[in-house]
Amino acid sequence: MDVTHALQRPPASDWINLILLFGGIFVFLAVAELLRRWLRWPQDATRKIVHIAVGLLMLLTPLLLQTSLPLLAMAFFFTLFNFLTLRFNLLPGMNNDPGNYGTVYYPLSFFLLVLLFWGKYKVIILASMMVLALGDAAAAIVGGAVAHPHTYVLVRDQKSREGSLAMLVVSALSVLVTLWFFPSEVGNALHHPFALLWIAVLTAIVATAAEALGHRGNDNLTTPLLSAVVLYFLLNGSRAELVQLTVGMLLGGLVAYFSYRAKFLSASGAVTTFLLAVFLFGFGGWAWAVPILAFFFLSSLLSKMGKQKKARYDLIFEKGSQRDHVQVLANGGLAGFFMILHVFYPASEVYLFYLAALAAATADTWATEIGVLVGQQPRLISTFRRVPSGTSGGVTIAGLAGAAVGAAILALSGLGFLDGSLQISADKILLIVAGSGLLGSIVDSYLGALVQVQ
Repeated sequence: MDVTHALQRPPASDWINLILLFGGIFVFLAVAELLRRWLRWPQDATRKIVHIAVGLLMLLTPLLLQTSLPLLAMAFFFTLFNFLTLRFNLLPGMNNDPGNYGTVYYPLSFFLLVLLFWGKYKVIILASMMVLALGDAAAAIVGGAVAHPHTYVLVRDQKSREGSLAMLVVSALSVLVTLWFFPSEVGNALHHPFALLWIAVLTAIVATAAEALGHRGNDNLTTPLLSAVVLYFLLNGSRAELVQLTVGMLLGGLVAYFSYRAKFLSASGAVTTFLLAVFLFGFGGWAWAVPILAFFFLSSLLSKMGKQKKARYDLIFEKGSQRDHVQVLANGGLAGFFMILHVFYPASEVYLFYLAALAAATADTWATEIGVLVGQQPRLISTFRRVPSGTSGGVTIAGLAGAAVGAAILALSGLGFLDGSLQISADKILLIVAGSGLLGSIVDSYLGALVQVQ
């Protein structure tokens, strides 16, 4: 992906149009704040008005500007400006929640979208911002307007089913209209009403799941960026990629649902697993799906073994056998990052890093589970003195053996999907991946001994 467009010298007209955009945004800010005070609207009303208005203004950027540097400058300015207004409470109508950084994430997401997609995919910038400006706003407005909404909490913020449904519908329509009016960046194989609707719905499902997980405004960053990744994958492919992503989404939904029903995952863990599965299954196919499934199911089953013996450690570890969003991201977040990296920069080395990351997660999980099952007294990895069970950085022979076996099984699960471009023998790849996983587990234990309190 080329980001050298950011170095292109803008013509004078771009800077003039940028000043007009600045002026328009500040007018919206001022008018919204005056209206709020005059009509005595709640403080959140200003933020919603600006949220929608600024997003609609962004639709004009491809028509007004020839280069990306002015937009990057504007987005950077408002990221800093909004941070300072939040930090020092300069615009109370915009920042009614001191802990909510949504107004900072909003221009930051636009900055990243322009940096990544300005060259060939301006439609991705526009569609992703429309999801944020209209879909996310619809979720907040509808959720607040319903008299008795069906509420839920995944992380910290309270959401509603009605708001999430509004997010899904409005996001799908926003993406569909944007793709329809900017046909030049949509491939011929996909330029059909049904295909465009299909793309819009898939993007909206991912956006809605990201918004549901959002808290303290971070969905203003995750929602447009994840939407953009989905659009980039689909607009660079054919209908075969549409089918693959749909199948991956269905498979990911089934895994998340049944894992939640089996109490492998909490609600937040299930939604996070769904998003990871969409990217890993939908983008990577079986080559990327098999290793993550091997890790997840084998580790989940292992965590269920010896529940009575493990029960006395629950207060020490401050977790049960149900994994929440934090634990899912801790184990699979890096794997998801490598999948997204592979979408932009496909290479066998990236897949090898993916296997190594999963091997480390597997080794760490198996070391803990098997170590607790066997019941040996651990020694602190940094000093080798005996420590109570559950102490961070404590290791046992059984745990280290379990880590090695888990890392090796994970390596084997992906070995058959590697092509010959690496020019490394299978036994060396197995050794590299399994060894990396075991080393990662040991480093994690050592860091736990130094800096983590449990």
